Amino acid sequence: MTLLRQIQNLLERTYTPTGINLEDFLIGRQRCTELTRLAGPMARDLSVDGRTFLRVINGHLYIAIYYHPWVIQILEQHPPFAELSGKNIRALIVFLEELNHAVHAALRFLEHRLQIESESLMCDLELQAKVDTYLSLKLIGTALRKRRRLTKKHERWLQSCLFKSESFQYQHGVLRYRYRETNRLALRLARHLDQLKPSRRIAFIRQFRPLSFEQKRACIQSL
Repeated sequence: MTLLRQIQNLLERTYTPTGINLEDFLIGRQRCTELTRLAGPMARDLSVDGRTFLRVINGHLYIAIYYHPWVIQILEQHPPFAELSGKNIRALIVFLEELNHAVHAALRFLEHRLQIESESLMCDLELQAKVDTYLSLKLIGTALRKRRRLTKKHERWLQSCLFKSESFQYQHGVLRYRYRETNRLALRLARHLDQLKPSRRIAFIRQFRPLSFEQKRACIQSL
């Protein structure tokens, strides 16, 4: 089973099946360039390491996922379930976040709650991706430790890699706000989730996922 399929299965076991195979929606560099041009000026300000494109046409959701070749090369050379280190952590974060965007966009679409042009939706997808990526990294780390709980040192390292390496150097103020705010909220929630028992953590994130971005922000700020 591919890494993509493993992570998609993990997310869908945690939440709800999407009914699609996201491996069918991977695209190459040329198609990524074309879709970036069609997506408008702000899309050119985003990272070239990974992209998730969404479009709804005639009641159908179209998804495209792009990974820069270096991301795939690193993960092939250093498989995450065999090693989690400075050699592959950045590539793995890119991989997890883009896949997460696609899964949650599909779930929103199935719930008839996907508004592609909404900045609130974009913030929601980014916040959810940060949270789920952190939990996925912890799960992989725990598996590598033969299911022994991660130490505080491990958790701080993961948090540093995921939340504290962002620069937020975007030309567009909308993007600066989106990524800075969701990063701040996700880190706060991650620290809260670290304090919960596994069963309580799963129950929390299952209740958390369907909320709107505004509801999620209020929830996190109340913690």
